[in-house]
Amino acid sequence: MRQKSRRTILRRIFRPAWLYLLSRSLKPISRNYGADRGEPADRYYIEKFLAENTDLIKGICLEVENNAYCLKFGKTVKCDILDINKDNPKATIIADMRNMPQVPDNDYDCLILTQVFQFIDNYDSAIKECYRILKPGGTLLATLPFISRVDARAGVNGDFWRFTEASAKYMFGKYFNSVEAKSWGNVLSGTAFWVGMAQEELSQKELEYNDGGFPVIISVKAIK
Repeated sequence: MRQKSRRTILRRIFRPAWLYLLSRSLKPISRNYGADRGEPADRYYIEKFLAENTDLIKGICLEVENNAYCLKFGKTVKCDILDINKDNPKATIIADMRNMPQVPDNDYDCLILTQVFQFIDNYDSAIKECYRILKPGGTLLATLPFISRVDARAGVNGDFWRFTEASAKYMFGKYFNSVEAKSWGNVLSGTAFWVGMAQEELSQKELEYNDGGFPVIISVKAIK
């Protein structure tokens, strides 16, 4: 981890963002969301959203691909890991979110789904399944991209959607009793994320400023 940190710092020193922006390059400064320069800018907002809702991350939870956020922000009895990929050794449930017959009704207190729904073609079915497997009063905490490069792993054929605050309210409001959707970010942090700058290359003030006309992500808190 320390070696990685040194490499990211060196990249920021020897290839500074200000010089990149002046160069008017047609290529991004990083193709990896800025992860090779520090922490991606969108993660600042994702983690801030989860930190504001730690009281809801409790009981029996479900997270996709790994349980990193469940462990970091929650006080849980159990945290299952869902993945469609059978080769994920961390997964405790192998299932397609659009149809999960192996997961019982009313089974979870909290679902943590960060940057997931853009990869699901029929996201409506996935939201309906999320509602089904949550206990009454259970909470879905989701984040959705408003601005992002085409995903490096999913590629152009597997990255389907971008979302707005209005579309999030509509989508989740079809099934959930209570839905709060919120935009996070601004034109500067959005530009930084788009071209691959890291959050370390922005000030706290620049990250904290919120402009609903230029979000980076949309968060959703939906209660069954």
